[in-house]
Order: sequence, then C-alpha cells, then structure tokens
Amino acid sequence: MNKKVKDNYIFFSIIVPAHNEELYIEKTIKSLKEMEYPRDKLEIIIVENGSTDHTLEVINNLVPYWFKVISIKEAGVSKAKNVGIENLSEKSEWVIFLDADTYLGQSFLKDLSQFLMENKEKNLGCGFVSLLPFPNTKYARMWYHFYNFANRVTKTTRSIQIIRRDLLRELKFDESLSFDEDTMMIKACRKRSQYFFFKTKKVFSSTRRFEKNGWIKQLFQWIYYASLPYEKKKKIKYKVLR
Repeated sequence: MNKKVKDNYIFFSIIVPAHNEELYIEKTIKSLKEMEYPRDKLEIIIVENGSTDHTLEVINNLVPYWFKVISIKEAGVSKAKNVGIENLSEKSEWVIFLDADTYLGQSFLKDLSQFLMENKEKNLGCGFVSLLPFPNTKYARMWYHFYNFANRVTKTTRSIQIIRRDLLRELKFDESLSFDEDTMMIKACRKRSQYFFFKTKKVFSSTRRFEKNGWIKQLFQWIYYASLPYEKKKKIKYKVLR
C-alpha cells in the first residue's frame, strides 16, 4: 500500500479492558487479529486487570507479537481504561474502548475511518455505533434496536466508546465508579466536542447480561442506576457477570 493511500486512514488505538474474561476474550482477540486495516495505522492494547481466572493465560496464548498486553493487579474497568490511555502511541488519533465481549467485523475500521475523515470539519470528539447482538436472534435484535435508539437519543454509549485522542490528554475515566463511567466520560467529551452516532452492521455485542438478568429487568436497573446522584453512584458495586 503506497503512502498516499495510507494517508487516507486514521490511526486507531483499541483498548480492551479484560477482567475474568477467559470465556469471551478469545472471540474478541480473533476479531481484532482479522481486521482488514493497515498495521501501521493500528495499535491494540489489552489491559488484564485483577483477574482471578485464566484470562491472562488465554490472552498470552492468542495474541500476535504486535498486540500490547498489560497486566495490573487492580480490578475496575475505569482503572484498566486509564492504564490503556497512559500507554497510547504518540501516533494515535482516535481511541476505541472495546468491551471484551464485543466483536468487530473485518472492515469496520475502514468504514469508521472514512466516516470520520468525511466529517473532520465538524469537531466530532466522541461517539457510539449501532450494535447487533451476539447471538444474533430475532428477539435480541428487537431489543438491540430499541437500545441503539435510546443511546442515540440520550447521546450515551455501551460496549464501545470512540473518543478523539487529544481529548484524552486532559480527560480520564472516573476510577471511583464501577458503573456509568462511560457516560461520565462522554458527558465530559461533549462539553468540548460533538457527539456522533455511526450506523453499522459490523459490531456485535454479547447478550450475556440480558440473558442472565432478563431484558426488562436489566433495562430498569440501568435506568435506576443512571438516575442516581454522583455520590450514590460511587457506592454501587456493579455485578460482574461471567
């Protein structure tokens, strides 16, 4: 690929927090290894944080040499994301925070790069994408259509956050929160830039939490947690499902 063509691609950094994800991280790593995107325009950072299962062993057995794997003792998704931020390449232009049970289609980054390049005059700074469920059942698709609409209207995210690199030189995820840390980050980014919603059929998110808790129950739990004042949010110990 010649230099002129490569200049049309954005440098993406993908940060994947991984806490006790031995049953899901393999599929995520496989999807990242198969991305159709210039290698010198992409970095992938996996932050294993405080796992008590075989997550780190699974990661080390699967990642290629060019992935960056970091292991820390502290649990907490915000801590893991912040450690990822601290280890970003100087070349990074946009950062994708990806849950360990969320999978990207092979050409997703090309599509996203084109979208961001076409809208570079709009001061886009943070955003979300439409998600499809995994497994991709008719019932799950119905619920995901609703959740995608809700996220778009409320300008929030789940499973994946996309943030412009320069904003992260000043902003960090709130490590006192075990829930809603992504919403707080997006709110801070929106004060400095525009939120975007990118339609795609190439990002899949696990339905495990919905299947475990129930679709309606999970909805009302999120609404309740989101409505709490900040001081009460800090006291929430969000249950990790495995």
